[in-house]
Amino acid sequence: MYNFFMQRVMLVIEYDGTNFVGWQKQRRGRSVQQEVEQAIEKVTGQAVKLVGSSRTDAKVHALGQVAHFDMDSTFPAERLKVALNDILTDEIKILSSKTVKPDFNARFDVKKKTYVYLLETCEIQSPFKRNYVANTSFSLDIEAMGNCAKLLEGEHNFKGFCSAQAQVKTFVRTIYDIRITKNKDCIKFTFTGNGFLQHMVRILVGTLVDVGRGKLSLQDVKLALENGDRSKAGKTMPPRGLYLKKIYF
Repeated sequence: MYNFFMQRVMLVIEYDGTNFVGWQKQRRGRSVQQEVEQAIEKVTGQAVKLVGSSRTDAKVHALGQVAHFDMDSTFPAERLKVALNDILTDEIKILSSKTVKPDFNARFDVKKKTYVYLLETCEIQSPFKRNYVANTSFSLDIEAMGNCAKLLEGEHNFKGFCSAQAQVKTFVRTIYDIRITKNKDCIKFTFTGNGFLQHMVRILVGTLVDVGRGKLSLQDVKLALENGDRSKAGKTMPPRGLYLKKIYF
């Protein structure tokens, strides 16, 4: 029998990923997905499955993660935000909750995503920044990194810029825009693309950093793009500087 009370709900979620194993539920450790699911069950009395737009890794943060779930309840979706925030720890906050069309899918309806990576160039980093900003003691050539960014933009096979454990049908992705801005000692890298492979943003930043310090040449980066040669790309930067900023549908 059709249930007239079934509704699909979309959540926009912000979280500090420092103490989580990532977004996705795993056998061990705290995940953002599991903690939000448990909070929803406490509020609605129903066990649900959250579908997220991006599977952020351990210690990666989110400013605008999006997820959906179905609930067989008349509980107003707009009131879920307040109810869930009363239950969740201060590490996770629901920014908005609303009913969406039954065929909306937080994962498959994504058109593009924006990630931000924060990097501080300093010899001694403040302990108050250790969980939220990566750091390097090297001085970096912003102009050289900008030239490399232009090379990385567009549609490419990014096999040389992802984890060896990445399980995907294709390594082809499109990066629409890479912006590099500097404010005093902090460099912000902003990436917008139609999708990103496992560890891809962190490796892209590592590549830009290695170009900026003169360790890699633009020819090395070209080879990594053309041949999928991981050894020609940069190192994988630590997760703490990475933020999922926005999802576009």
